[in-house]
Amino acid sequence: MNPLDILKNFNLEDLKKKTEEISNSIKEMTVTGEAGGGFVKVTINGEFSILAIDYENNDMLKDDINTLRDLIIAAQNDAVIKMKQEIQKKFTSNYIPGLF
Repeated sequence: MNPLDILKNFNLEDLKKKTEEISNSIKEMTVTGEAGGGFVKVTINGEFSILAIDYENNDMLKDDINTLRDLIIAAQNDAVIKMKQEIQKKFTSNYIPGLF
């Protein structure tokens, strides 16, 4: 089968509409990244904005703010990786398999 045969029935307007719908739904998505075995959690949306930072209250962290900062950064990075994976899944499941 010629790969270009797939594109013969391809409708650019449908693609634009579907892309807009997916983009809007991605904005509404949220994921939570974790660090320190779930000790720190960062929740982001599809625009990669932080929505929440949660952590277990701990006397050790009150004395070691640098560790808390490192855990927040690690949790944020984990959330970004998860969001990228979710976005990729969303796009690949809504378009021609193997296109992306």
